[in-house]
Amino acid sequence: MTKSELKETPFSYRPILTIPTDINFGLEIEIEDIDHDLIVKQVQEEFGTSFKVKKDVSLRKDYNAEIITPVLQNTRKTWEMLKKLTDLIKTLNPTYDNCSFQINYDASLLPTIDDKVRFLKLFAVYEDIIYRFSKGEDEEYRITMSEYAAPIMPVIKEYKDKADDEYLVEEFTSIKGSGVNFKKRIKDLIEFRTPNGTHNIVLWQNYITTFYYLLKLATNPNVDKKELDKYIDEFNQLYILEFYEQENIPKALELSNMLFINEKDKINFMKQYTGIQK
Repeated sequence: MTKSELKETPFSYRPILTIPTDINFGLEIEIEDIDHDLIVKQVQEEFGTSFKVKKDVSLRKDYNAEIITPVLQNTRKTWEMLKKLTDLIKTLNPTYDNCSFQINYDASLLPTIDDKVRFLKLFAVYEDIIYRFSKGEDEEYRITMSEYAAPIMPVIKEYKDKADDEYLVEEFTSIKGSGVNFKKRIKDLIEFRTPNGTHNIVLWQNYITTFYYLLKLATNPNVDKKELDKYIDEFNQLYILEFYEQENIPKALELSNMLFINEKDKINFMKQYTGIQK
């Protein structure tokens, strides 16, 4: 798959994704430089009170909002609704200097401790690919990313051999500033936090698709944990974010082939990873 081939393939909205239609997920969309009262009014008029809008203390600009969706599923109706939401946000001309796009999945997608640990190691090993993919339309990571969506590789390296699996999982349940976390709520959740925010509906679709298939891959016992451990042990990059900025096409292709069966999913992933989003 060459860059010229990627350029020839449209990067476009899809009426429904390839993930199962019964998968539950929820979104948290952070935006800045907007009229908070106006967006509260507009969201509730258009979508009802099941969509929540609040101020977010983690955002550095006073004029901000976080839009929290109800539980959603991969249906045409859902995507029609989310398309309307992104169109509404676009009219406000927000900025995303300190923002993230967050996805919550039901924790039942990783039913065992072994699945959770395999997921954390997979994420750490391919974190350079995932973070570059998750930059979205931006050329750089947001300033506050290290506070609110920090890479997990340093934590995985520190605790991999020092603690048992339960302790490692608990680390990512108690800390809230990582790119992935396990959230204890009324219903347990798995949270992904992207480095940068966006209202681009195609990026939303790519994030939801990619992170679901990453969770699914983590439940496969055939994933070679020895190879994951070897990579983690040998990882010695001091300047992680600078390393994550570097393009690694072979590794990105490797991950896309592990995650996706559908060719369109593979192409969308690679177009976003390489920055070819036209």
